[in-house]
Amino acid sequence: MSANLDKLLEDILKESRAKAEEIKEEGLTQIEDTLSKARADAVREADLIARNTKTECDATVNRRVSQEKQKARLAYLIAKNNVLDEVMNEVQTGLVHFCRDDSRYRALLLKWIMRGMEAVPSDAIMVALSESDLRRYGGSKLLEDTLAKTQTPKTVVLNSESIKTIGGTVVMSRDNKVRVDCTLEARLGLMKTELLAEISRILFAS
Repeated sequence: MSANLDKLLEDILKESRAKAEEIKEEGLTQIEDTLSKARADAVREADLIARNTKTECDATVNRRVSQEKQKARLAYLIAKNNVLDEVMNEVQTGLVHFCRDDSRYRALLLKWIMRGMEAVPSDAIMVALSESDLRRYGGSKLLEDTLAKTQTPKTVVLNSESIKTIGGTVVMSRDNKVRVDCTLEARLGLMKTELLAEISRILFAS
């Protein structure tokens, strides 16, 4: 992924760290307050049945505290997952804005077309683009610029069917047996698991 995209993701992660730390502190405080209240309520309940054995009273206290721990833990996990979902939504939004920056995005698009051409082991290649990119840049012009940079002997044509994507390209052999997906969605999909694991490890380590 390009340096520009790496910078975009890093900025989003920095904002998410602060947000998650705040939620984490609030969550831990809420858990402690909830458990303190649960203990107090359980003790009052145990006093009411003090005529029973001490074992029954202790069991009442432990049961109430355990129930509140489970509730607090569930609420914390929900908040954690909400943050992770929000981060991925911000990444998606950031990528959309990135693609609207013609100077940066067009250069990246050319680079991905070249990489796709190099990766497809065929002398006859098709390049598929989104309707938006075809309108903005003209498919033929993009291919001309790509061929001028690579000086490849391969034959390259535009695919007759456009693709649905935020940005990027799919490069394939003319017989469609080999496809190289260089779309932003594909790149984001490859890094999503790693990204979420990293966010979770950094922001929510116990």
